[in-house]
Amino acid sequence: ENCKWFVAYRTKMAGAGQPWYMPLTWPIGHVTSAFSRSDDEKAPPLKATPDLDLIGHMTALIGASRAFGLALLCIFVLTDDYPAFGRAKTFEADWMLSIIVRNVVATYAIAGFWDWFLYISPLQDKLHKYKMNPVYPSTNQMLHDAFYSTIASIFAAFIEIGMCHLWATGKVEFQKNMMDTPISNLLWAITITHWRIPHFHAIHRAMHPWFPKNDKRVVPDLGRFLYRHVHSLHHKSYNPTAFSGTNMHPVEATMYYSASLICVPFGCHPAIFLACIIDCGVGAWLGHDGFQWPGSGDYFHQLHHTHFECNYGAMHIPIDKWLGTYAGGKKAVSESMLEETGCETAVHNGKQE
Repeated sequence: ENCKWFVAYRTKMAGAGQPWYMPLTWPIGHVTSAFSRSDDEKAPPLKATPDLDLIGHMTALIGASRAFGLALLCIFVLTDDYPAFGRAKTFEADWMLSIIVRNVVATYAIAGFWDWFLYISPLQDKLHKYKMNPVYPSTNQMLHDAFYSTIASIFAAFIEIGMCHLWATGKVEFQKNMMDTPISNLLWAITITHWRIPHFHAIHRAMHPWFPKNDKRVVPDLGRFLYRHVHSLHHKSYNPTAFSGTNMHPVEATMYYSASLICVPFGCHPAIFLACIIDCGVGAWLGHDGFQWPGSGDYFHQLHHTHFECNYGAMHIPIDKWLGTYAGGKKAVSESMLEETGCETAVHNGKQE
């Protein structure tokens, strides 16, 4: 009986059928699962939930642990002298370029590989039935999104470069040895996704219209301005792929990756800060891939790309459920959402879905 319960509830966070531990095995676990699946297997019905169950939260903790592990790799393995520990006292090209190049290489190694695997590889036809939107995006969209994701990763590097300088010069205090407080560091690390999601919801909602389109108010609709001039770039990818995850205007990219600064006032080790940047990037890339398991796509957020005025946050902290902006499917989207806000976004193939 316990075994049946585990099988029934082992996942529902990122894609139907994903075991809770799978974020830690990406991409090997996903690729081997794709090869081993029967050609006759049917894709499960698309479904979003307003919040996560226990297994979903466990999946999120594992995903955050993956980001923390990659941060440790960047700080203690890829370099023997992370800039925050001294080198960054002065702005010099060698250490700054190393961070920029690392970010760009990681962008293409993760998002680029994953888009190739899902959309171009020999398994393309086999995986098609798991695609949430059966239409494939255009080559122009994928090239456009890859370009802006590259820019976004460079702006994430700028944030890291700035913090390394502040740490190295002693202007901002930080913990140099994580083993001084191992329990608190562990808690910071495994809950990264949970503590950054309210920040994501706040900046995301702020970049959508605040008031109905024809509403006369003294207060200017800054959200409509930000949507038109900043966030609409991200929404051009109404049929997202992995590269769409950080297909962002530089202003939005800076706002998005600034979630990493949440831990700074607490004097955390740079690994927590960097792990948050990694979680923002990897979470966005894999969550936008457009596929159910063996993909990692997030149908909750896919609905936002389709309908605009719903699901601004994520299921980890169910702010959309609390504020009444959650939609679990096309039928659940209020007809007034688009009519009142009047969001208009040019898309890559000239139409919206």
